[in-house]
Amino acid sequence: MPMQPQTPTPNEQIMQVATSYIASACLCIAAQLKVADLLAGGPKPLFELARDTRTNEDALYRVLRAIASVGVFTETAPRTFANTPASETLRSGAPGSLRDLAIWISDPFHLQVHAALMHSVKTGEPAVKKVTGMDAFDYFAKDKAEGDGFNAAMTNLSAMVIPAVLEVYDFSGFGTLADIAGGHGFVLTSILQKHSDIKGILFEVPHVVPGAKARIESLGLGSRCQIVEGDFFKSVPPADNYVMKHVIHDWEDARAIAILRNCAHSMRGKGKVILIESVLAAGNEPHFAKWIDIEMLAFPGGRERTEKEFADLFSKSGLKLSRVVPTKSPLSVVEGIKA
Repeated sequence: MPMQPQTPTPNEQIMQVATSYIASACLCIAAQLKVADLLAGGPKPLFELARDTRTNEDALYRVLRAIASVGVFTETAPRTFANTPASETLRSGAPGSLRDLAIWISDPFHLQVHAALMHSVKTGEPAVKKVTGMDAFDYFAKDKAEGDGFNAAMTNLSAMVIPAVLEVYDFSGFGTLADIAGGHGFVLTSILQKHSDIKGILFEVPHVVPGAKARIESLGLGSRCQIVEGDFFKSVPPADNYVMKHVIHDWEDARAIAILRNCAHSMRGKGKVILIESVLAAGNEPHFAKWIDIEMLAFPGGRERTEKEFADLFSKSGLKLSRVVPTKSPLSVVEGIKA
């Protein structure tokens, strides 16, 4: 009879949490080295993995042994490793791959910023500014490697979330849909591919536009989707409806309201503002949003929100919360209509 997993003791639980940053560092190394790609064809001995990744064999073994203990890879025989369902998601280019997101969220820059989290707790201000002297998005514009990593991670997240959104929410008949701060356009192009009756506007800052343009053109959507550059705190382009994925959570209330108010002001007719966001629930249940909320505290200075908090934002922006549609992903569709 298989043994039942045991609930960790209080001491074990604290040590698991205290050492979790080490697991993040090991995960980032495995993802950067593309170990999951090397194991795509089946188990491999460690000496081959070390040779192919040009790493120290003993050190690599210790890293893989550690994260195999939490289900990322498995040691099928002494010093021989194989993929698990979890490590399969680290394969680059594979359907459902989270490799870019995993690297981004666990890279050395992230560890450096979160090491300064006490600054955020003491002051309420983003730790990233203490570490870099700059706001998060200004830093991403300056540091190309981190900026590219951020955009790749957001595309990764979109690829995970958007199929679940399109399964439960119908964008047909939306006329012209503007994706505000739409990154490289994964959300908008996915919607346009499913709904041939609508046109799109991708609104972004200048340094992101080349990546968006390349994606739109590669999918043959250039005739249905235009790109507009600008600052969403000042204005957004006129459209029938608006969509934003994980944008409003980047900002504290006053700045979030400014973005939403600009959408309401530029909206043609009685359209909708669709937010694809986490919706916080009360209580102690584990949820992705509770950790991303700390990411928002440390980086851009925003926050995750409850349904009531979204309703309050909308009411102060000339909008009204009409419904929240859960999806199979960690994010929900938060729909606002013009008040």
